[in-house]
Amino acid sequence: MRIGRFTADGQDRIGLFETDSVIDVTPAFDSFADALSRPDDAERYDGERFEPGEITHLPPITDRSAVFCAALNYRKHAEESGRPVPERPYLFTKFARSLVGNGEPISYHSSVTNEIDYEGELACIIGSSCRHVSAEEALQHVAGYTVLNDVSARDLQLSFSYDDESMVDWVGGKAMQSTTPIGPVVVCDEIDDPQDLDLASRVNGETMQNETTGMMIYSVAELVAYVSSLVELQPGDVISTGTPEGVGVFQDISLNPGDEVEVEVERIGTLRNTVEEVD
Repeated sequence: MRIGRFTADGQDRIGLFETDSVIDVTPAFDSFADALSRPDDAERYDGERFEPGEITHLPPITDRSAVFCAALNYRKHAEESGRPVPERPYLFTKFARSLVGNGEPISYHSSVTNEIDYEGELACIIGSSCRHVSAEEALQHVAGYTVLNDVSARDLQLSFSYDDESMVDWVGGKAMQSTTPIGPVVVCDEIDDPQDLDLASRVNGETMQNETTGMMIYSVAELVAYVSSLVELQPGDVISTGTPEGVGVFQDISLNPGDEVEVEVERIGTLRNTVEEVD
């Protein structure tokens, strides 16, 4: 089952995504958080149908979603970064307003950055509240999985130093408005093992990243458990699980307006967006 958010005829809607159509199931739920907490009910509602070409994807999140991202969560990515493997999950956050849906432009804020980069990732979406949950029980609180492209402004992210020690600007480098694609849908009941999925990123059709989620340092369950030890997780919250090796900054590659970036995760689908310059 695949649920998500979309616009059609000028209205924001909740959808059940089938192979050739999208069913509007908005009346069946109080909110998208409600849909994430009981996604099976989407299949029991027969709403208006739309063709894929009639809709625009929205990020599959809520207005209150917290977005947590794991840094350096693949060993080879840590190695290419020249950094040690973290002794515990290494996290940063994004804002809901940082996110865009499948097919929406990645905003290139040329007035403040000229070096943006892709990072393909698997993300999980929380379906029920949890606090201090164990890794053994963590996946019971996951509604489903989606794809996230952690687009990063490298010249901002890596520009600071203090007493010859490098510092990271997480907000400037990771959280600018409308820069982080997520979607296209949330896959709710088709993935038994999130540590057994192929992940690939492509820029203008050229494969840049190609790895399996089994190479994560901290598993999805361990990340959910750790984040829940810091803060209560609520329906709609996002935990993005880190990117494998192959990011552009270590290949002297950066994205430019007009570039098409695809991130594909096995059994979920392809997140596809084009870079577009904004004021």
